[in-house]
Amino acid sequence: MSLHYDHADVIIVGGGMVGLALACALKDSGLHIVILERGEPPVRKSLGRDCRVSAIVMGNVKILQGLGVWKYLEADAGPMRSMRIWDNQEQGGIRFDASEIKQEALGYLIENSATQLAMHKTLLESDTVEFCSPAEISTVNWLEDKVEVKLADGRQLSTPLIVGADGGRSWIREQAGIGVWQRDYKQKGIVATVRPEHPHRGIAYQRFLPTGPLAMLPMSDNLCSIVWSAENSEAERLMAMDDERFLAALNATFGPVLGRITEAGERAAFPLIGRLTKHFVRERVVLIGDAAHCIHPLAGLGVNLGLRDAMVLAQEIVDARRFDEDWGELPVLNRYMKQRLPDVLSIMASMESFHQIFTSTIPGMKEVRGLGMRVMGNSGGIKQLLMRNSTGISLPVPKQIS
Repeated sequence: MSLHYDHADVIIVGGGMVGLALACALKDSGLHIVILERGEPPVRKSLGRDCRVSAIVMGNVKILQGLGVWKYLEADAGPMRSMRIWDNQEQGGIRFDASEIKQEALGYLIENSATQLAMHKTLLESDTVEFCSPAEISTVNWLEDKVEVKLADGRQLSTPLIVGADGGRSWIREQAGIGVWQRDYKQKGIVATVRPEHPHRGIAYQRFLPTGPLAMLPMSDNLCSIVWSAENSEAERLMAMDDERFLAALNATFGPVLGRITEAGERAAFPLIGRLTKHFVRERVVLIGDAAHCIHPLAGLGVNLGLRDAMVLAQEIVDARRFDEDWGELPVLNRYMKQRLPDVLSIMASMESFHQIFTSTIPGMKEVRGLGMRVMGNSGGIKQLLMRNSTGISLPVPKQIS
């Protein structure tokens, strides 16, 4: 007796921001998309806001507009109109202003759960996307012309392409036998929502310390999200403090730029691990987002890479269908990989360089950092090019699927 398999044109494993973005990009393509999500962890709140936030750069805001997602987000998104970076106790620093590249903002700070909710609302406009949660995969079997997926509830699916969008510890990556290069920074990132005494005026602050960077990112309602990266022992010490002592430590470390930080909400901490998969694609499988690459969060760019992955992959799938190609085969998937590798590798390399430069204790490095920031601050052309690249507005990534 032959088993019955439901056909899906694309199966996306993982219902986080990147997997949902891919589904949103394909929702009007006429393809049957199935998203399999094991179950979202509960949202950790801090002063009533999601602890986990992302700085969505301006180029990716344009992507969210093209996907029809932004209309659900713009009312609560906190604009980052400028960014100020300085080095520990040193005078001066560097400032990036959106006006220098003729943009209204460098990006927007948005709670991860709000972005996912907005994407779910967008997907409700389509009857070709099926969201299954909780959905546990029991087996996945790669054949020459398809992938067969069996779920724990007995349902069976077949598809020409399975997409791993299931995060840094990707199960799909493991099942496909794809290895990763990994770098443990031996740090944790502490996240929380805080309330400063003075208005932040849409300015993001980043202070580099010998133990790691402290970012103060502007949210709506004059709240800020902190991402405080610290070596494991220091992070554990900070997490063990009561609210009053933590607030005192935060004020002492950040300084009086926004007056006193008057309130800090519940804290969460997560280990900082850099990962790069050894293969983005194999026959009938592609990895996107954190399943393919995890970077140090010092610039909050991780999810931005994933959103760009989703858009480029969606366009390749739609183009392949238009020309009667099998979008699960390597010629199509390699086109995706060749477009994404330069962006991913350049961002990963620059984040690693920043990390090394600002945590280095080599004699004379402090002076080199200071000189570098002064040169960067005074070189309009180089600074603008860096800003255009880091905000993603000059990258050849589709803003909507054609």
